[in-house]
Amino acid sequence: MLRHIPLGRMNNLRDLGGYPGANGRITAWERFLRGDNPLGLEEPDIEWLLDRDITTVIDLRTPAEVERKPDQLSTVPGFHYRNCPLLEGEAMPNLADDVARGYFDLLSRGDLVRTAVSAVAAAPGGVLFHCTAGKDRTGLLSALLLSLAGVSRADILADYQVSETYLADIIRRIRTVVPDLAPFAGASKSDYLDGCLDLLEESYGSVPDYLRAVGISEAELDALRDKLLPPR
Repeated sequence: MLRHIPLGRMNNLRDLGGYPGANGRITAWERFLRGDNPLGLEEPDIEWLLDRDITTVIDLRTPAEVERKPDQLSTVPGFHYRNCPLLEGEAMPNLADDVARGYFDLLSRGDLVRTAVSAVAAAPGGVLFHCTAGKDRTGLLSALLLSLAGVSRADILADYQVSETYLADIIRRIRTVVPDLAPFAGASKSDYLDGCLDLLEESYGSVPDYLRAVGISEAELDALRDKLLPPR
């Protein structure tokens, strides 16, 4: 199975499968893909997704972002596209010291999180969810799903942290035309997500309790666990 998946011009498309989860079970391969905006996909790339029944696409970007650079799969037959923004006019943090709190503030928009998580739970098959670079908003949704599956904090942080490696070349190119780009742009330091999860647990007790608090039903939680953790 592939962890990092080379499709089109996507740089940060990855599978959430293969992580040790609850009760000795392993997260399912080819059920949940996290990534950057799907672009440059050719027919073999599209067939690769369709062959694996990865047919629900959840776009976590704002409508303005979508308008500027549409998701290629939004118009491809056979895919169910949903725009479920995790931001509504807010900006991501501008200072590295603010990232953990900024992530937590984003998750405090429970109505937006509920819509996105419910869309994942309702998907008939596999899901590809993404933002622009596949790091921040996508990283938060990935962390919620992996936490729900009982994946360890260390593995969740490792899954988040590797985005920095896959985005490094893009960030270097951007710096050639935007020399004053924030020093931490493209960074996915484990401390960012670790601090956010600490704040979440301090406020709600656990990720499942947080999801209940924002309106995710027990039936939806069970559906997500069943998708995440196939029987042994």
